Amino acid sequence: MKSHLESLEIAELIEKLKKNGCGELVDALLNNESDVYTKKGRLNKSGACRIMKIKTKKLEDLLEEAKLVLTDSV
Repeated sequence: MKSHLESLEIAELIEKLKKNGCGELVDALLNNESDVYTKKGRLNKSGACRIMKIKTKKLEDLLEEAKLVLTDSV
């Protein structure tokens, strides 16, 4: 179970991603968890691509952009 502090930190990171142009990715992943994540919690790239109607390369580019945004926040 997440503490209140952890929930606030996660909310801040999500907001930072959205403000830096990763909103579509964040929304797709959060709103379609059962379709884009496996039972073990791993990203199902084909499921995410299907939901977002994009190719795998574009998804990988979006994920890399999100990583850069989060790396800058540390």
